[in-house]
Amino acid sequence: MIAINLLPGAKRRRKGAGFKFALPNLEALKGLGKDPWLVACLVAWFLVLAVDLPLFLRGKSKWEAVQARYAAAQTQQTRYNQLIARRTQFERARDSLVVELDVIRAVDRDRYIWPHIMAEISRALPDYTWIDRVAARSGDTDSSGAPSFTVEGYTVDLQGFTRFLRNLEASPFVQNVEAGPTTSVLLEGREVNRYQLSARYSQPDTTRLTMQPLAATLVQGVRSGGGGRR
Repeated sequence: MIAINLLPGAKRRRKGAGFKFALPNLEALKGLGKDPWLVACLVAWFLVLAVDLPLFLRGKSKWEAVQARYAAAQTQQTRYNQLIARRTQFERARDSLVVELDVIRAVDRDRYIWPHIMAEISRALPDYTWIDRVAARSGDTDSSGAPSFTVEGYTVDLQGFTRFLRNLEASPFVQNVEAGPTTSVLLEGREVNRYQLSARYSQPDTTRLTMQPLAATLVQGVRSGGGGRR
């Protein structure tokens, strides 16, 4: 085959020749080193790297430390949120129990009002004086809910009725004792005095009350032949 060389003077490449590594032209680099602006730029870059690299490494370490503390804070926040939720549940349960206990205390306190009244009336009753009727005055209660009551009965001597009034006034469970009208009546062929008085229940100081277990009160009542005092 006829080959025509269109580039005179150029050497023909041999087939199969591979890649050849060529060294940089050091002479050209020496020429660049003589440029003062280029040298100044290179020095400035080295100074920037020398200053910024430690700052970057220090900032990176601080960032990693902050990330670790942030992860720990999130874990603690999750734990604290769970504790707060449990505490809220306990407080709700406690408030519910407190309300129930207050209702129970109110019921427990009110159910002993009339036993106290009857016990104090019986204790204050002198000799030759007896009771015919004890009744609550409906709708007559004070701000604390303490009821008022009336007592009607008979006495042989008016001095006994006076002692009865004084004994009731000395009771810590009775207050506002007021004497009502007294009349002479015949009872089973005998002249006696019919009396009437009014009073109000009083809640005494807790230091004057003694609380006993129910079992001990029942045992004491059986031994004494009656009910024990609360």
